[in-house]
Amino acid sequence: MRAHAAALAVWMALVTLAVTADDWPQWRGPRRDGISSEKGLLTEWPEGGPRKLWSVSGIGHGFSTVAVVGDRLYTTGIIDGQGHLVAISADGRILGKASYGSDAVKAGGHPGSRSTPTVSGGSILVMSGSGVLTCFDQASGKPRWQVDTFRDFGGRQLTWDISESVLVDGDRVLCTPGGPEALVVALSLDQGKVLWRTRGLDCKSAYCSPFLVQHGPRRLLLTMVEFGAVGIDADNGRLLWQHAHKNRYAVHATTPLYLDGSVIISSGYGHGTERLDLSKDGSAITPPWHSKALDNHHGGVILYEGSVYGTNDRGLVCLDPQSGEARWAERRTGKGSLTIAEGLIYAYSERGPVTLLKPGAQGAEVRGTFQVTEGAGPHWAHPVVANGRLYLRHGDVLMAYDIRR
Repeated sequence: MRAHAAALAVWMALVTLAVTADDWPQWRGPRRDGISSEKGLLTEWPEGGPRKLWSVSGIGHGFSTVAVVGDRLYTTGIIDGQGHLVAISADGRILGKASYGSDAVKAGGHPGSRSTPTVSGGSILVMSGSGVLTCFDQASGKPRWQVDTFRDFGGRQLTWDISESVLVDGDRVLCTPGGPEALVVALSLDQGKVLWRTRGLDCKSAYCSPFLVQHGPRRLLLTMVEFGAVGIDADNGRLLWQHAHKNRYAVHATTPLYLDGSVIISSGYGHGTERLDLSKDGSAITPPWHSKALDNHHGGVILYEGSVYGTNDRGLVCLDPQSGEARWAERRTGKGSLTIAEGLIYAYSERGPVTLLKPGAQGAEVRGTFQVTEGAGPHWAHPVVANGRLYLRHGDVLMAYDIRR
């Protein structure tokens, strides 16, 4: 494990450690729900989109989104076969690159980094495509510890590589080896030591990044594995329930969400979205509906003001979370990934168009659109709204747009 000394020296200068309200320190934002708390943003875009502040290439190929903390951005990319954590300044300069070893071992024809860095408590956590979890020191960029989840817990490779963005819970790191020795494991943030493990099941992981919620007296860890959804006691790792939600290829990349005592799960390849109602203590579930109108592949679903939003292969869909019925569909966005800020949807199509929409009861009003022309490969990195900016990644290129009013 090596990093360039000169790059690390730059990395150490003027680093901002504290996470603020407008930051985006991990996968899908501060609460992992795809919703930004930003205010004072543009309510419509001029022709050609918002003003581009900068673009930077050389971050390595990948589909990782960015984590934004203060004046620093962090992402991952593959350079010469090695995975790298990359630090970027708020004005678009690459400050440092730190290797975490080989990445994208199989990749299923789509090479590139998967994991979005998780920044917490002065540490940065990155999971490689081959199941190696590395904890970096945020101030220096130097590795603190590494855990090989394949070797240590019997985790197994997936067709399109491990894609989990790990979850930090206080002084613990939660991840999903999906092996016979541990379905899910909690590690100490400071040393990577095992604190608890969930007993292994006869299944692999499934590209999913977990979600943590307080439900009644219990803190629940929610995630998806090869056969479907699981609920785990986040304090001791005990498996509480499991629910079959199988689809072709066992791809369950969409992070589960929580709404008033229910869990929303969604998967692609025609399988669709389900609501799972939790018992009072979270130890059991009842599934009231299953809708095939929204089969989200890996672009994320969002629960916002009484509606479920996500894309299927045809475009944006709005579901009623009470009934599972589709309220409306908007095909102009195409299939892609979503973020919501100040009541507006930022839809980033996997083909490159970016659309700003105002959702309503009967449909969505398009408030602007533009095309991402830099970079190469599928547009699979999720859009990020933080500190008055829209960040978009395409392959080896990261772009920043000014979206302040």
